Amino acid sequence: MNLVSDERGRFVSAVPSLREVHEATMDLKRGKLLLQRLCAVLLLAAIAPTAWTSDWVYRIRLHDNIWDLSNRYLKPEIPWQKLQDYNQVSDPLHLPPGMTLRVPIAWLRVQPASATVVALSGSAHVRLAGQEQTAVATVGMPLTAGSSLTTDENSSVMLQFADGSHLLLQESGQLDFDEMSAYGQTGMVDTRLRLQHGRVSTEVTPMTGSGAHFIVTNPRSISSVRGTHFRVATNLDQSQTEVLTGRVDVASHRAHVLVGYGMGITVAEGSPPSHAQSQLQAPVLHCPSQPISQLPYPIEWDALSEAKSYRVQMTSGQGYQTPLIDRITDALHADLPDAPDGDYVVQVRGIDHSLLEGLDAVCTIRTSAHPQPPLVIFPLPDSKVRERRPRFSWTENQQASSYFWELASDVRFSQILASEEALTGKSVQAPQAFPFGHYYWRIASRDHSGKLGPFSNPMSFDLVPEPSTPQMDKPTLVKGKVRIGWQRGGLGYRYHVQLDRNPRFEHPQLDQELDQNVFDIPKPGGGTWYMRLQVIDTDGYAGPWSDTQKVRVSCMACRVTAIGGGVVLLWVLL
Repeated sequence: MNLVSDERGRFVSAVPSLREVHEATMDLKRGKLLLQRLCAVLLLAAIAPTAWTSDWVYRIRLHDNIWDLSNRYLKPEIPWQKLQDYNQVSDPLHLPPGMTLRVPIAWLRVQPASATVVALSGSAHVRLAGQEQTAVATVGMPLTAGSSLTTDENSSVMLQFADGSHLLLQESGQLDFDEMSAYGQTGMVDTRLRLQHGRVSTEVTPMTGSGAHFIVTNPRSISSVRGTHFRVATNLDQSQTEVLTGRVDVASHRAHVLVGYGMGITVAEGSPPSHAQSQLQAPVLHCPSQPISQLPYPIEWDALSEAKSYRVQMTSGQGYQTPLIDRITDALHADLPDAPDGDYVVQVRGIDHSLLEGLDAVCTIRTSAHPQPPLVIFPLPDSKVRERRPRFSWTENQQASSYFWELASDVRFSQILASEEALTGKSVQAPQAFPFGHYYWRIASRDHSGKLGPFSNPMSFDLVPEPSTPQMDKPTLVKGKVRIGWQRGGLGYRYHVQLDRNPRFEHPQLDQELDQNVFDIPKPGGGTWYMRLQVIDTDGYAGPWSDTQKVRVSCMACRVTAIGGGVVLLWVLL
C-alpha cells in the first residue's frame, strides 16, 4: 500500500517522518516534491490507516515473557532490552495477558518466502532465480524471489503464497517474482509481483501489520491491496484492473485511483489511470436444475447489451484449481467438456469494448455422466431396419465391463419390448421377430465396479419390409437403341441395373444406377446375355437382386425390320 513517487517517477514504498513533513513545509525548493509524496501517503492512509505506523503489534498471552518473544520475533542482533525500553516495560518478569507489545518493523526477523504451484493445466515453464535455463513447471514446485513463470496457450497455473493468498496466471502470461519475504512468525508477508503480459486473477488474504504488502505491477500501472479479490491484465496497448471484493489502489504516472468493488480501470501506454468505471453486470446464466448426464453439455446465458464477447470458465469445485476450460466467445452458449463425475463451478462474464471484464455469473453443477454410453453403429437414429428380428451394434467403451440394452415401442420407454442388463461384446439380436412399425432403443455402459452410467438418448427406427423388385418389361428397340423398362417402385427409389455375358456378374459390361424406371442401351452383340435389377431405397439401402434373366440375341435381332410401319426386335427369353 505504501506507494509514492520518487524524483524519477518511480513508485516506491515509503512513509514520511515528521521531520520530512516539517521540511516540506519550510523548504520551498523541496516543497513540490515532498508535497506530492505527502499527498500520495495521505491517500494511502485513507485506504489503510495502519500504514501510518511502522510497528507490528503483538497482544500478550498467558505465560509469555519478553525473552521468549525476543528470541521468536527479533533479529539476532536486537537485544531484548531494546524491546523492553521501547515498550516501557517496568517488570519484564510479569507481562499481563492482553497487554499490547509494539515492535518496530525494522527489528523483526526477515526470511525469504516462496510461492507454490498448487494446480496446473496445460504446460508452463519456470526460470528459477539465478538460472538461465527454464524448467517445466510441476505441481508442488516452489518459486522464490527472482523466478519467472510463463504459461503456454490454453494453459494456466494456480499459485499459493506464504500468507495463504492465491493467484491464477492464465494462458500466454509471464509473471516475475520481484520480492517475497516473511517477517518471522508474525504472519506478515511482503509480496511484489510483476506481470509482464497476460492476465491474473488474485485472491489476497486480508493482511494485518504495516509490513504486509501484496503488489502486482505491470509495464503501465501498479495495483496494491491489503486483502481483496481482483484481476489484472496487460497487453501491448493498455492494462486493466478489475475489483471483485474490497478496494485496490492503482497507481501510474504519479497518480493514484482508488478502485472499489464492482469497478474497473484502464491505464493506456504513457497515461495516468482513467476514471474508474462500473464493470458489466453478471449475465443471466441458465443453470441446469438436475445433474448433467450427457457430455458435452451446452450451457447458455442471456445477452448483455454492452458486451462485445464473453469469458467462460469451468473449474472443479474442490479447492483452488485451474480451469478445465477458459475461453472467450462471441456466442451466447458454450459446450462444457467431458469431465469426471463430480461438482464443478461454471463462471460466465461479459467483456466490454475497453476489454474490461465484468462480474461473474456462477453456476454450481454436478455431472453424473460416466461411464458414457458407447457410440452407436446400427441402427442409427431415424433409420430403417428390414430384418424382422433386428440386430443392434455399438462400439466398445473402454470404461465398460458390460452394457444395458432396451427396446421399446414409445420414446419414454414405458412399454419395454425387450431388454438385456449384462451384455458383453458389442452387439445383440432381438429375441424374437417383431411386426413392422416404429420402435426405440437405447443403451448404457456399466463399469467394472458395477456403476451404471446414463442411457443414450432414445434412438428411433422403422421396421419396414424389403423393397420389392419389379419385373422387367419386354425390351423394345427405339431410335437404334434397346429400351428396357419396369414398373416404378416407391417414391424416391433408385435402380441398379447390370448386364453381363457371365451369370456371376464378375465384370458386368453395363453397371448403372438410375433415377427412373427406364433406360436405353446400345444394341448388344449376338449371343447369350444375363441381366438383373436391384432397387435402392431412399435411405441408400439396396434390396436383393432380382432373379437373373437369360437373354439370347440372334444375329437377326441386330437388324431392324419394318412391319406395318413399326419396329421389331427379336429376343429369345429362356
